Amino acid sequence: MPLFLPLLASLLYAVGSWGLKLGLRRGAGPQIVTALSNLSMAGWSAPLIFFFPGQPNASGFWGAILAGTALFLGRICAIRALSHGDLSHATPLLGTKTIFVAILTSLFLDDPITPGLLAGAVLTSLAVTLLSLTPTPASKSWWPGKFDRVTTGWALLAAFFFALTDITVQKYARMLGVGWFQPLMFSTLALLTPLLFFPRPPLPGSLQGILPARSRPSTLTGSAVIGFQTSLVILVIGIFGHATATNVIYAARGLWAVLLEGAAGGGATTTDSRILVLRLTGAALLLAAVALAVGSL
Repeated sequence: MPLFLPLLASLLYAVGSWGLKLGLRRGAGPQIVTALSNLSMAGWSAPLIFFFPGQPNASGFWGAILAGTALFLGRICAIRALSHGDLSHATPLLGTKTIFVAILTSLFLDDPITPGLLAGAVLTSLAVTLLSLTPTPASKSWWPGKFDRVTTGWALLAAFFFALTDITVQKYARMLGVGWFQPLMFSTLALLTPLLFFPRPPLPGSLQGILPARSRPSTLTGSAVIGFQTSLVILVIGIFGHATATNVIYAARGLWAVLLEGAAGGGATTTDSRILVLRLTGAALLLAAVALAVGSL
């Protein structure tokens, strides 16, 4: 497996998420941000049907629909987390996907749960705690004034659904062939996207309200980048398998997100160095946890 591909995708995820976060700050609605990024994923994946072979398979067909549905739910949760919390908080927590992938692999792909996986789960719990801490602004103490349970909860739900997506891809993509599986998977995602606006679909004249002009460049750019990197990760897993190993490298997006937000500004890490230290430590522990878990498989 070319290891540089998931590493590249991890960097692109942080860049794309930063664009989406900037769009949300500038007034874009979470539903339109989710919809645009979903459609971008479908657009990047559609041409694969011309470059990779496929073959009819009923199980692969339903697997692609299941994967698209799981990704749809994961994207809703991920954008909710991003709209509520900082990039340097929401994105590293998505690294817990690797633990979920390892657990789901042992349950559905006949791989055992090892002591290393359990140790990785403990480290992950500690990392999640550190990433959720927000020290009291007026105090010099590092003890948190509050826990951001909302961002943490949405991010963990997103990680679970993304893990379910990856496991489904690994199990069924080769049955149908990547050239058919991935376009069908992302077509399912696109077909489900209008449900984001149920029961009040946007009117033709309401675009300014849900996607203000000042938010469009960052939202559209972020959506394009997120769509490309997601398609890249799914393609890697569909061709080579190794969902857990891919996600170990892909978890580097948490560190890229913390560093990007610290450099570009706009989040809590730029106003309180304690938060930056906590989130860097949490992201590093998260990487150590997933590496430990995968190394023991």
